[in-house]
Amino acid sequence: MRGFHFHHLLLLLLLLLLVSSTSAKTATATAAPSPLVRSACAQARFPALCIRTLAPRSPTSASDLARVAVSASLSATRGAASFLRQVPAPPAPGDLAAIRECGHLLLDAAERLARAADQLSRLRPSALPSQLGDAQTWTSAAMTDQDMCALEISGLAERTRDAVLARVTEASQLTSNALYLIARLAAASGRNR
Repeated sequence: MRGFHFHHLLLLLLLLLLVSSTSAKTATATAAPSPLVRSACAQARFPALCIRTLAPRSPTSASDLARVAVSASLSATRGAASFLRQVPAPPAPGDLAAIRECGHLLLDAAERLARAADQLSRLRPSALPSQLGDAQTWTSAAMTDQDMCALEISGLAERTRDAVLARVTEASQLTSNALYLIARLAAASGRNR
């Protein structure tokens, strides 16, 4: 009985940590978005998240927008992986396997986003189409890994699932916006050739 209460208390603490961390993120993102950010985020799949992510960092160009978006996605993905490592091991072997698989998928996603960030950090006019294509490929693959992680954990106990899913979903939404901003940059650079 005592272990039962401890397990519930630990899950409650994890949920409180998630809520307070989300509130802190919202409170710190109060910078007014520039016209560049508003324009770029208007057609993003998650426009409010796009603005909240980009506005505090004041990007000044389309390539800055893409770099900042990928960086935010990478940070959120690493944060989700870190959070997952702190989730108490569930008693059911299948649940433990799902958590481990999700963790591996998030690490793979982080590696892919780091590769995309590397491509975006060294853009050269002579290699721009190839570099942007590579960044799109890595970012898309990362989003697939994040979505597969969400599927892996769908059968977990509700509290654990919801706490992990909130982090993974935010990372996936940031990755979707990053992919959009990379595609937008690629389209603009194709028009300017």
